[in-house]
Amino acid sequence: MRDERLRLVSIEITEQCNNHCPYCDQPKSERFMPVAQFSNLLDDLATDGTEAVALGGGEPTLHPALPEMLGAVRERGLRAGLTTNAFNPRLVLQLADQGQLEGFGVSAGKGEWFRMVSHPRAIVNLLLLRNSVNETIGQATKAVRRGAKRLLLLGYKGVRPEFRPSTAELSDAYTMLNMLGRRLDVTIAADDYTRRRLGLTTTCGEGFLRVRIDGAREPCSFESCEFRCDSNADQASSGLGS
Repeated sequence: MRDERLRLVSIEITEQCNNHCPYCDQPKSERFMPVAQFSNLLDDLATDGTEAVALGGGEPTLHPALPEMLGAVRERGLRAGLTTNAFNPRLVLQLADQGQLEGFGVSAGKGEWFRMVSHPRAIVNLLLLRNSVNETIGQATKAVRRGAKRLLLLGYKGVRPEFRPSTAELSDAYTMLNMLGRRLDVTIAADDYTRRRLGLTTTCGEGFLRVRIDGAREPCSFESCEFRCDSNADQASSGLGS
């Protein structure tokens, strides 16, 4: 029987970003989600069986009320996390050390990412683009040498086909990362999209929901993902998309 709980909800708290990734197609603006709207959303989620909330964007560390918002998440008994481009490592590490963050994702190759990877609550996000297997493995090696213990492989799934890796590239990167993990006792994982491309799963996004800055709810974070229609159908059948 399908587990219909919302285990993880990703909330877009800002469209502002201080990086310029050439492959990024997310909307950019100066908008921030108001704290009152965020708090009301958390009240709804807390009654829906949500277990964890991930704050995203844009770049979530740019939101002026980020500590207050993380406190609101934990006040409701939910786990809190975020993903950062590492342009403000001091803030994220401080919030993690204060117990405000259950975990955080740090994007390899961005900002001062290497300063954050050794933190026990850090997950190093390795985004694989076309023709970048060697670069990705190099980032993974650098992260492990600096003390990283958890690596997550992400396959690009945006609208730009020139950035989308082939299945063979995804397979090569995942294989090499697992070899690295076994040799150096590092935890290796891949996102649902990558696992589905590799035939390791037939579903993705179970128990996941994305909430946009305007409050719209979506079962997938990427409009151009080839599996998005399947996710929409899965979520609708379970009632999570309502």
